[in-house]
Parts: sequence; structure tokens; C-alpha cells
Amino acid sequence: MTGVQTTRRDGFVLLEVVLALTLFGMVGVSLLIALEDIGNVARNVRREAQMTRILDSELRKWMSMPQIEEGEETADLDEKQQLEVTVTVRPLEEVVDEQRMTNMDGRLLQQMFHIEAVASWYEDDQWHEMRAETWRYARLYQQ
Repeated sequence: MTGVQTTRRDGFVLLEVVLALTLFGMVGVSLLIALEDIGNVARNVRREAQMTRILDSELRKWMSMPQIEEGEETADLDEKQQLEVTVTVRPLEEVVDEQRMTNMDGRLLQQMFHIEAVASWYEDDQWHEMRAETWRYARLYQQ
């Protein structure tokens, strides 16, 4: 009679092992999916920080020019990643409405320029775009 009881116990042990393997498999797959998502988020954050640095650099370059004029310039920064930055300089009157063009005293702001930098790059089989903009007084560095 002890042999029959051992066989029943062996059957339960086999069922416990199968259930444990199933549970560990599900946890393992969930962990891999979570790690992949974390990797994707980290890659996106790194790319966004890189693009922010590039756009900030372009805006600072245009902000520090002694003479600023209306126009557009495109630069290919990285041909491998197909990264290009387009900087557009326009008079501020073309960009904002007239009410926002006054200072606190109600005087109209003159010789102001709107500078916009747009970074475009190809990644993950699609084009991405990021923008940054600022304003600048035309005679900022003149005496």
C-alpha cells in the first residue's frame, strides 16, 4: 500500500514542477519585456538630450552673431544619421501678433528677430523633427 501512496505523491510533485516552470517562464518573459521597454525609453531620452544640445548650440551661434539678417540656412550635421538642422531668421512682426510686440510701457518693439532652429533626422524607419526658437534684438552687439 505504500507504493500506491508514493505514486500519487509523485504525480503531485510533477504537477508542482510544471506549475513552477510555467510561473517562472511567465515572470521571465515579463522581465524581458520590461527591460526592453526601459532600453527604448533610455534610447529616446538620450536622443532627445542630444537633439536639445544641438538645437541649443545652433540658437546660441545665431544669437551671438554681431550682425543678424533675415534668411534661412540648412546644415547637414551627420550624413550617417541623416541629421540636418535648418535655422530660419524672420522679423518678429511676421511671427507674433501686434499686441505682443509691445513692451511694458506700451511701446512697439522694433528691430526684433525670431530665430527658429529645426532638427530633422531619420531613425526607426521614419523622419523625426524637433524645434527650438528664440527672439533677438538686431542691434544687440552694436555700440
